[in-house]
Amino acid sequence: MTIDPELLQSLEIFKHFFDLIHQPMAIIDKEGKYIYYNRESAELDGYPMEQAIGKPMLKVYPNLRKEDSTMLQALQQGKEYQDNYQSYYNHVGKLVDYMHTTVPLYNKHKDIIGAIEIGRNLSTVRQLQDQVFKLNSKLYQNKDQPLPEIVFVSQKMQKVIDQTNILGANDVPVLIVGETGTGKELFAHLIHQTSHRRNNAFISLNCSALPTTLIESTLFGTVKGAFTGAENHPGYLELANGGTLFLDELNAMPLDMQSKLLRFLQEKTYWPLGGNKEQHADVRIVAAMNESPAELLKTGKMRSDLFYRLNVGLIKLPALRERKEDIPVLARYFIDKHKTDVNVVITGISEHALQQLMSAPWPGNVRMLENAIVRSIVLQNEPGELQQIILDDELFDIHSPYPENQFETKFEKPSTSIVASNNNLTEQVENYEKQLIIDALNQANGKIIAAAKLLNISRTTLQYKVKKYQIQMGVIDN
Repeated sequence: MTIDPELLQSLEIFKHFFDLIHQPMAIIDKEGKYIYYNRESAELDGYPMEQAIGKPMLKVYPNLRKEDSTMLQALQQGKEYQDNYQSYYNHVGKLVDYMHTTVPLYNKHKDIIGAIEIGRNLSTVRQLQDQVFKLNSKLYQNKDQPLPEIVFVSQKMQKVIDQTNILGANDVPVLIVGETGTGKELFAHLIHQTSHRRNNAFISLNCSALPTTLIESTLFGTVKGAFTGAENHPGYLELANGGTLFLDELNAMPLDMQSKLLRFLQEKTYWPLGGNKEQHADVRIVAAMNESPAELLKTGKMRSDLFYRLNVGLIKLPALRERKEDIPVLARYFIDKHKTDVNVVITGISEHALQQLMSAPWPGNVRMLENAIVRSIVLQNEPGELQQIILDDELFDIHSPYPENQFETKFEKPSTSIVASNNNLTEQVENYEKQLIIDALNQANGKIIAAAKLLNISRTTLQYKVKKYQIQMGVIDN
């Protein structure tokens, strides 16, 4: 049987693009023969690319049964597989963890003329997971850990600290909600260290860092023979027995895993993957998410019963922009923390630099503030106080309180001439500065970044001055 001309024509069109994807990818024709098999597939399977082209799949993999092959099932039965996980031994006997999407290919008459598969090698992730297991087992043998240092002066944060201390002393599950960079893991540590579990393990798992197929085995462990290549491995629940398990970015956990987590919260029991015996673990669950629970419930990304179970202890961390009085003390704390990392002697922070910090919106919160301080220390050439905060203006674009389209092309000029003014020197200087800013904004067509470059100041400094001088939209009277 000859290859369908539509399939050949499509392959000719897309082949160069497929070659540039750099992910394992293969296409078979109606007879199950490879007509496309890229270098990444060859490296994954340990089979020469040139030898695979034109051969039937079952000749390339003589130990493969057609009912176990997703490509052949797609070809013969029209099945589709999305993010399908497989573990198998390749042509040279190496264990491969593989996630792929496989779909049948149709011609214009809706007849199946082939199948295409694109995948991702997860073997490195599996190896890293094994290393993390071993490191966790050793790391958390050291039970003596100090209380985390949380720097603040605001009443808003004091209330959160007080609430955290109360929840820490009571052995209930806790859900921490806050934007990225607000310190959710720091508060999880505080909960653990103020609990009766403080002398036992605290183990952290970022639910978004692992493919969904590996979350279950990571949490519950595996029993030898559970799947191809599976060995006896303890899960994080076993490692954290008697202590605390922190599940960061819980919103990334798939719904079926949320159901199993809920069962553990209710029963304190779980089944290892491939196991035939239920296990028990005395583990406190502290979870965190960087999205609104209400929105997650509304969109069906979180089980309501799991949320209400975790909601026994709910901590909401305020964004940095909601507690700006903490910015100066945090800035000085980070300067003291990092000043020994550079050759220039830094003694403090100037008022100008503090103004920059106070006027910035900080979408990345405390983590972003620390990075800005470190960057500014590194780039300062003169000893003394930190004079200028070096900010990457593009990071503030999305969250800027002054969107570019807020301004029209022209801006209102001061109503009084600077030269003719009877104001004192300070007021005249401020009027002159305001006019320079208006001229720059007009020249830049209202674009903050471009105007800041014309004035040779940072975007956040310009935003602060626009707000300070209450520059409004308007048209210059020529």
